[in-house]
Amino acid sequence: MPTRDGQAEGDREPVVVDRVNVVLTERAAQAIAKIQKRTGLKKVEIVNRALSIYEYIDAEMRTGNELVVRDPQGSEQRLMIF
Repeated sequence: MPTRDGQAEGDREPVVVDRVNVVLTERAAQAIAKIQKRTGLKKVEIVNRALSIYEYIDAEMRTGNELVVRDPQGSEQRLMIF
């Protein structure tokens, strides 16, 4: 049975529910390359995480919530990304 993160219990590979082929812009391809270098994650994992984050942020903003980033000194910045 799949867990919340799409992994089957006892498995390391995610459960495949759908496949999508996409053409990335240069900016998106560069972003994936930077994330891969920092994290060592595979492209598919980066895209899956990005979509999960996008869905969460979109849902929160549609309910009227704001996205705020707080730096280590406590300074906050409201983000306008969509």
